Amino acid sequence: MKPMTTEDLARMAVETCRQRGAAQADALVIDRREKAVQVFNHESPLVAESDTTRLTLRLFSRRRGAIVTGNGNTEKAIESMVGQAMGLIGRASRDKFLGLADPGQLGAVSDDLGLYDEALAQISLGEMRQIVASIPPAIGARDAKAAALASSSFQVQVQEITVATSEGYSRSYRTSAGTLSANLVLGAATTDEGEEGGPEGKLTGGANLSHRALGGLKVDRLADLAVGRLSEKVGAQPAASGSFPVVFAPTASRSLAGILLQFCSGPVAMYMQGSYFGKLGETICSRTISLVDDPLRVGGLKSQPFDHEGVVPRRKVIIRDGVFSEFLLNAYYARVLDRESTGNAISNEDIRLGVAPSNAYIDAGSAPPESIIADLRQGFYVTRLISRVMRVGANFTQAATGRWIEGGKLSHAVRAAIISAPLKEMFKNVVACGNDLNHEAALAAPTMLVSKMSISPLT
Repeated sequence: MKPMTTEDLARMAVETCRQRGAAQADALVIDRREKAVQVFNHESPLVAESDTTRLTLRLFSRRRGAIVTGNGNTEKAIESMVGQAMGLIGRASRDKFLGLADPGQLGAVSDDLGLYDEALAQISLGEMRQIVASIPPAIGARDAKAAALASSSFQVQVQEITVATSEGYSRSYRTSAGTLSANLVLGAATTDEGEEGGPEGKLTGGANLSHRALGGLKVDRLADLAVGRLSEKVGAQPAASGSFPVVFAPTASRSLAGILLQFCSGPVAMYMQGSYFGKLGETICSRTISLVDDPLRVGGLKSQPFDHEGVVPRRKVIIRDGVFSEFLLNAYYARVLDRESTGNAISNEDIRLGVAPSNAYIDAGSAPPESIIADLRQGFYVTRLISRVMRVGANFTQAATGRWIEGGKLSHAVRAAIISAPLKEMFKNVVACGNDLNHEAALAAPTMLVSKMSISPLT
């Protein structure tokens, strides 16, 4: 018997839901193939492969809903999931905002978004081993000490994503993505004061490089990133204590974009009766900030022709010149807020589904990063936020590493320090955005200068 395609599976699932009494239903099928090669310290490579089919079903009837998720691509698995969902829906509470997305918003982007690369999708494990084996020599050409203790990996993920609804909608698309990684250890590192630069006198660091296409995964670029980030830590000294300007490098400023996105999403807006920062149409942060969500960028790591409800996404400006312009919404939260879905639905364990950005970024300014730094007598150039959990409340408080700024130039490396400021005040005190925005990451921002933050050494 010919195996079912993801579209066959999704359509069968929604039809089974209707036959069992559901008024409406939709199905999300994600067929995922993954393979990985990892090497530690030049030892034999570890190889892994997996192939899973994940089905998420939502059923609606009389303003009640149920959601079930499971692995499987058989008629028996579908029958079991539908039976489970029908049992749940009878015990669910009524919610007038539940239901499928507006049929008028369903469809798919017709343009080629560059989401699938045949060469990456069909790469063999042997070819992956060769690429992984080339990473340590590339690192060694830049820093011989780091190469001796480098671990490296190559992961490839290929997906087919299908959404089908009981109203007759059914669409699919394929994606590919690869990630090269290098994790380094530099031994015998010391500070200018003769103290050890890390646990047991070692510094650790690394880098990842992700791309939709095999041609975008450059080993030399990964090596430059990994060695460059590790060398930034050599000779680290304690941070000064006090109130100083803080410059966020793009590797750190992306976290600021993530905070703004969190507070401009539908779920937060519903519970807070608006954003934490203010209402639509109000100035909520510095006018140097414009925040964009772009699901249509060609080759973007989060680009998609439709979201997990089948809604056609669009590019949107969430914050324009400091003014709160638009929420991120799925169908449920759009109904709550009396608006339209923005095509940002993402499947989870909640019948309402979640809301997530696609390729989001704070737009670039006009200033070269060097000129932003040159205008400062003293300050902290943050290259990395190292707190494990991004706790966001009334205050922004994070552990960070980077370089000290002295006389308009980058000086010595700075050991971990705590940077903090009232959250609203911090975003209003962003006085410059650099011209160095890199669109390759799914979440990005340029160099950003906050005029004043509290800094204290982390002991």
